[in-house]
Amino acid sequence: MRLTTLIATGCLAVATALGMTGSASATTVTEHGVTETFHDEVPCVGFGDITITYNSVEHESTNPGGGIHATFTQTGTFTAVLDEGGTSSGKFTMWGNFNSQDGVTGNSTFTFNLHVSSGVGAGTSFHDNSHFNGTLDESTDPKVAFDKSHCR
Repeated sequence: MRLTTLIATGCLAVATALGMTGSASATTVTEHGVTETFHDEVPCVGFGDITITYNSVEHESTNPGGGIHATFTQTGTFTAVLDEGGTSSGKFTMWGNFNSQDGVTGNSTFTFNLHVSSGVGAGTSFHDNSHFNGTLDESTDPKVAFDKSHCR
């Protein structure tokens, strides 16, 4: 999914940049009732204008040696006006983390779950799980990397 790939890539880029600060720090950001609208794919259903309302928590900590830990959880509801006609609504949850002890190698895991409660695709569930383990150098292939998704 384009959305989950963008989110996972963004988390890795932010975590890598934070790991290069050279000083110890920790931040936690909590958001409640945030609403966003964008055009993307409702997995297993179709493309449309999607409005999400969610709560989220993000935590990041770094150490002077270049190590970093970052994690986030976002959960909420969605409604979608589909390009092909009709509407869908339901719930979603995303979770991700990134860890590196030295700022050179690391690992990251990301999950995305969505359930369509009503409208087009009612009863459909989607799950995506991705993982990365290896060097943070973009020119080097990771030791382990996968992105698996399925609809039910």
